[in-house]
Amino acid sequence: MSQLIFDPAGYTVNDGTESVELLAKEFALLQFLYERRGQAFSREQLLDRVWVLEYPVERTVDDHIYRLRKKLRRWPHVKINTIRGYGYSLIMAEPKALDNPSMRDEEIQNAVRGLFEKYHLLGQGKSIVALASQREVLGFEINAYFRSYIRFIQADIGWFLETDEVRPRERFYWLLLLYWAATPDSDRVLDYCEEVLRQGLMTPEQHREMEILNILELYADAGKPKKAIERFDHTGRVVEQDGLTGFVMPVALMEMYVHLVAGSWEEADQTAARLERLLEKEPYIREIGRFRVFKGLRLLTKGQEREAEESLDEGLEILSMSQHLPLYLGAIKQINLFLRRCDPENSLARKYASLFESVQKEFHLSTFRPAMEKYISEFLGADMVEKE
Repeated sequence: MSQLIFDPAGYTVNDGTESVELLAKEFALLQFLYERRGQAFSREQLLDRVWVLEYPVERTVDDHIYRLRKKLRRWPHVKINTIRGYGYSLIMAEPKALDNPSMRDEEIQNAVRGLFEKYHLLGQGKSIVALASQREVLGFEINAYFRSYIRFIQADIGWFLETDEVRPRERFYWLLLLYWAATPDSDRVLDYCEEVLRQGLMTPEQHREMEILNILELYADAGKPKKAIERFDHTGRVVEQDGLTGFVMPVALMEMYVHLVAGSWEEADQTAARLERLLEKEPYIREIGRFRVFKGLRLLTKGQEREAEESLDEGLEILSMSQHLPLYLGAIKQINLFLRRCDPENSLARKYASLFESVQKEFHLSTFRPAMEKYISEFLGADMVEKE
């Protein structure tokens, strides 16, 4: 099945080797229809759900549809149909597939899988998306994990809410991580994560990651850093015993953030120095972006506002360029949480609060949150047999 790849950084849509550049509103409309392909929407529904808090008129929808159709002419398998007297619906016809022998070549499939894994390690989300967009032309398959991961780093919440391509347990895990990025309610997401650990609903690997890493950061988000610090020793033992070399930097970043929230400046500085040494050896993009953000928070506590703002903005820019939207959104949220506790009257608090509101609107997070909460709550309350 042909798959469109959306790049919100440049408002471009890719199909194989071809790309189309759109305006912001065209991009939002096409992504909405694509995520709900096969469904019909009235003009009024599109106005309400695509341009939340704006006041365009129904004629605006028709104008954008007209321009989209012109720009998508090169892709005859992507069709926006008019439902007379009602509205519009997008359908994806199957383009003529190339019978690439490489699809059956194990060596090529293994090589491409290795590329995906290396890009994942390096934090190059944009490279992962670009490689995936060449699937049909280059002739390779994308495994189930990376099909979901690509949707995850694009913060494709609508797909996770509606897909039947992913097992419920996996779908729940991805949605829980996306909910952390999407919600300002740190107490609620912490409650969800504590409950899922208590019930043991995740795979052993997911459970371990949540227990030794994710939930410790959530304690800090919720203003309970001491609970996280109490578990640092356990986390260190598990990382060492299980040989989790890929966790060394994420754990160090989590510890730096927790120490910052706790006001433990000496410990935060020691962790920052260790991270700088690690990043010199392994300059992973995700980790560099997050480190710049946390370094900016530390500079704020020293009263170095100009340097702090530069570091915060640089970190956010790196995360955005890496095309890892959940970490980008989560970083904006964490900056706001920290500023509200540290110095709510600071001009930077207003700046990043405005940015938070802007991304909430851009990615329709407030629209998706009720459906995410419903899915997560129902999963936590359902019988385990239904989850298998």
